[in-house]
Amino acid sequence: MTSRSEQFRFKETNRLILRKIGVVGSLLEVGCGEGHQSLHLQDVCDRLTGLDVSAKAVTRARVRCPRVEFLVGDIFAREVGASAPFDLVVACEVLYYMTDVAAALRQLRRLGRNCLVTYFDGEMDTLDRQVLGCLPGAFTEVFTFEQSRWRAVWFGGVCPTHQG
Repeated sequence: MTSRSEQFRFKETNRLILRKIGVVGSLLEVGCGEGHQSLHLQDVCDRLTGLDVSAKAVTRARVRCPRVEFLVGDIFAREVGASAPFDLVVACEVLYYMTDVAAALRQLRRLGRNCLVTYFDGEMDTLDRQVLGCLPGAFTEVFTFEQSRWRAVWFGGVCPTHQG
């Protein structure tokens, strides 16, 4: 998570959020892990909530980002739904772990007014069919750092021409 390419991905995700959506009041980070990306995401929102299925990862995230609220669970947990809708829901590099990507995308849409997902080049063939097939009208962009590429897809009430 501290590699140059990962740090670039974190910063590029923030740049996309600011350019496409702007600073938001509430942001839900799905699959926050140990809070590495949370460190960056807290700069583009007033209130960040991190969510991960691993209690051990959430414990570490709480140490890394003490001002952030972290929850243990998945996107279908009642506690998460009780805080919805969030202004923005991000799911960066987590769709690979979802058994039903279409159901996960529908739930992200229920939880957030705007949504952003990212995934690595090695999974683009598979996930492009699943994600873009479920999200007609979604906006997409590919960003690159050296030999690494990621696709960002944003959907919901997003204004694609917002300039922050």
